[in-house]
Amino acid sequence: MKVPVSWVRDFVDLAVEPQQLADDLTSIGLACDGIEFFGKEAVLDLDITTNRVDAMNMYGVAREAATFYGLSLKPLPLEFPEAGAPSRDVLGIEIEAPELCPVFSGRVFDVKVAPSPAWLKDRLELAGQRSISNIVDLSNYVMLEMGQPTHAFDLTKIRGGVLKARMAAAGEVVRTLDDVARTLTPKMGVVADAFGALALAGIMGGASSEISDDTRTVALEAAYWNPLITRRAAKALGMHTDASHRFERGADPAAGPLAISRFAALAHRGAMGTARPGLVQALGVAIVPRKLTLRLGNVDARLGAAVPAEHSKATLARLGFVATPGAAAHPGTDRTWEVVVPSWRGDCTREVDLIEEVARHYGLMKIARTVPASRRAAGLTSAQTTERQMKALLQGLGYREVLQLNFVNSAKCEASQGPVVKIANPLSVEQDGLRTSLVMPGLLEALERNQRHGARNLQFFELGRTFAPSADGPLETPRLALLISGATPRGWAAKSRPLDFFDLKQTLEEVLQRHTSARITLDRGGAPPFLHPGRSATVLLNGVRAGYVGEIHPDTIDAFALKDRPVVAELKIGALGGRDPLAFANFSRFPEVARDLTLTVPKSTSADDIRGRAREHAGVLSTSVELVDVFENDSLQKLGAQSVTLTFRFGSGERTLSSDEVDAAMEQVRASFAEKNG
Repeated sequence: MKVPVSWVRDFVDLAVEPQQLADDLTSIGLACDGIEFFGKEAVLDLDITTNRVDAMNMYGVAREAATFYGLSLKPLPLEFPEAGAPSRDVLGIEIEAPELCPVFSGRVFDVKVAPSPAWLKDRLELAGQRSISNIVDLSNYVMLEMGQPTHAFDLTKIRGGVLKARMAAAGEVVRTLDDVARTLTPKMGVVADAFGALALAGIMGGASSEISDDTRTVALEAAYWNPLITRRAAKALGMHTDASHRFERGADPAAGPLAISRFAALAHRGAMGTARPGLVQALGVAIVPRKLTLRLGNVDARLGAAVPAEHSKATLARLGFVATPGAAAHPGTDRTWEVVVPSWRGDCTREVDLIEEVARHYGLMKIARTVPASRRAAGLTSAQTTERQMKALLQGLGYREVLQLNFVNSAKCEASQGPVVKIANPLSVEQDGLRTSLVMPGLLEALERNQRHGARNLQFFELGRTFAPSADGPLETPRLALLISGATPRGWAAKSRPLDFFDLKQTLEEVLQRHTSARITLDRGGAPPFLHPGRSATVLLNGVRAGYVGEIHPDTIDAFALKDRPVVAELKIGALGGRDPLAFANFSRFPEVARDLTLTVPKSTSADDIRGRAREHAGVLSTSVELVDVFENDSLQKLGAQSVTLTFRFGSGERTLSSDEVDAAMEQVRASFAEKNG
């Protein structure tokens, strides 16, 4: 915001140079990004935070400066003469939507539309405003000076002689001052006359009632518009104006009549117009001042500094707060004040906000830097520990971490994944939903970008959250996603080969075995549609779906312009449960015995079923069973069978096993499979 120093001096007698003023305002939270000089005039470029709408005007900056320097703040000149018939004889004010507009004020002026005088034009240009005409410029001047936007209508163009604050009708059209016809929805507010909408409430006026050179009588309105409704309407219409910037952040609900009086005083000063008698006003909802309790003991406790009580009270008083002694929470120890918050400080809602006001003007540099005391030693939660362990494991296996936004294009995701949580105010069309998967489209887009830059052999992982729609709001689910693409490293001892389903399955088993004690099985059905139907599986933990693993569908590969045949996996971290910490066990002093067994089994039998049956019948002396080979030929295929080779290991921590014991165990396994296969 551009602030001419001379404009601030109109309300407070400053004896400091512009550079000192800029430094001092910065120290109390009104950061000055620079100073421009135009002859003898200095203009401060202030960066006002969005919560401080009270300081987005010259009078608000003057109030802060007066408080800092302990000077008096001059009142706004509001005196003006009245002439003509009463305003209410030709203008009515009505509120049909109290939730949109709690207070709506107006007054009629007889005006002479002409170019603005030099003093008005110069002030506006220094503040970054373009001069249009004297009446429009006066409205902008009052907004910059007081922070209260107003709007002037040509009274002859107000049909029925009434201004109404209401919600728009579905499909209602308003042509705004920028000559754009805008179609409205019932969630948008308008200022209307007896026959239709004239302006967008709190955003922009309409072309049908704008001021022209032929205008002789105007109706000036000043209202308080609901910040949320204004924000949603401006966002939906793709508009951002000086008025909406202030109303969206919560303008002063009591400033309307004052702004109209200030307009009248300036119009009289410049011989631009005369106010007709009487303010026309409608009240939809009573504006009740907010009251807070401030305990002086909390000021010192929060700031860690001994702030004099008189300084606190004087600071609040200069900023417009009214503080009166209240009952002590602890008689003799805690003094309390009952504080009435001024209407222009909508950001002050708690006791700590009052303490912040005191701290700003006491001097932040006077407050010693301290580290808050801790009740106990800090530590990682179980979820954080699991996440770090997973990252360390995957990085050790050669995977690179991917970090991506939670926002996705809902249209792309709904086609392949179903409903997506929509964002009410998206940053762009490409980021209008929350992701339901880490793989689709996140990791696939990351793979496509890397392949486009020449990278081929890639291994990615991501730990993040997905969001599913529900009646109670988005459901967040922590997930782990994996992706491999390309080929294994090339070396002198072995040829390079394409990475496949079983490479990623091995990584998945490494992760699961370290973080869950549940029984791990794979099921052929239930994989997402973007996976290859014959080369994918659902991951089950104790029979409950926990994720999926598989090769990307050829159609998806073409859609993303991918190379090779990527394989992906995704797991719900919350489904892992947990497992007991791994502990070292002493090696047995007695040798192990290894035996291989080749069996013929139906081709439809899963590897988990084969291992499980073999482990069950190998007995307690068996320490491990591994499937090491699968063989097929024409004769086996005709029978719908395959040959598998299992490696068994037997051992005891108490003695050396005999051949007869191992042979008996192997015979039990052979007999079990022979019985099952008939």
